[in-house]
Amino acid sequence: MLRHGPFVPELVEVERLAEAHSNYVRLENLGSVTTGQTSFPILGLVMGNQDPSAPTYGLFAGVHGLERVGTHVLLAFLRTLFVKRAWDPEWESFFEKNRLVSIPVINPTGFALNRRSNARGVDLMRNAPVEADGKLLLGVSGQTWSHHLPWYRGHDGLEIETKIVGDFVERHMFNAKAAVSLDLHSGFGMKDRLWYPWAHSAAVFPHGPSVERLVQLFETTYPYHVYKIEPQHHSYMTHGDIWDWLYMRHQEKHLGTPYLPFTLEMGSWMWVKKNPMQMFMADGFFNPVKKHRYARTMRRHLHLLEFLLRSVGPYSHWA
Repeated sequence: MLRHGPFVPELVEVERLAEAHSNYVRLENLGSVTTGQTSFPILGLVMGNQDPSAPTYGLFAGVHGLERVGTHVLLAFLRTLFVKRAWDPEWESFFEKNRLVSIPVINPTGFALNRRSNARGVDLMRNAPVEADGKLLLGVSGQTWSHHLPWYRGHDGLEIETKIVGDFVERHMFNAKAAVSLDLHSGFGMKDRLWYPWAHSAAVFPHGPSVERLVQLFETTYPYHVYKIEPQHHSYMTHGDIWDWLYMRHQEKHLGTPYLPFTLEMGSWMWVKKNPMQMFMADGFFNPVKKHRYARTMRRHLHLLEFLLRSVGPYSHWA
């Protein structure tokens, strides 16, 4: 189940998976962050076609150290994918033309310290240089008062983790003919939400028609899916959203080329409702504790992750 300690077992699992499947995937050490005397790497995974223009799917998790379940779902999907590649030749054909890139643990010091922010007290989903322009929730939308309070944006530019994610996405996704990414979170509401930009504005998302077509394909393929699919600002608006920032950077350099960044927000309040005692655990608001709910969560989202991966190949159907 969910493990805790002075180290980050999820990073160990990333390294183990990369080593066990080195014929499929390349492990990249993107940099390191520290807490106290301990340094932790930020690890990236790259697999498939190495042509920068190849259609690319990005999988990201672990922005918030308390939300371990997102990283676990991502790793469960990769394990399934590696097994399929071993016996299904269609996957070999798929990866000859397309690429998957991933950072499973964006905030390892948050994991090590068992807290939402990084070691400097900064909420990485509030740290990008994007200002919201609508109705905001006090504090929740991002604040600059103190790193001792949640949702702190920081005061001296990009955090190391934010910069690493930005550089990784630009290097591996910006030149793709089409790109889709998914960032996995937990901790808001009773329902699983699939968000797309904007988080900072109620304005129409420039690639809205592409999102609508891709969503229509998903809903036609999986008519009984569990997600509420919407722009993030329909739930709440924030400063400093990483994916708003990266989408805008992408459009400045590759105007018109589709890049669709989605966020999966797993509705963790339903786990707390069914097991109220877990609210007294440090990360009980963000992760399934009971074994059967954990197992259900590990399989609940595999079809979504695989659909988005499959969608980058025939991108002409939605782009």
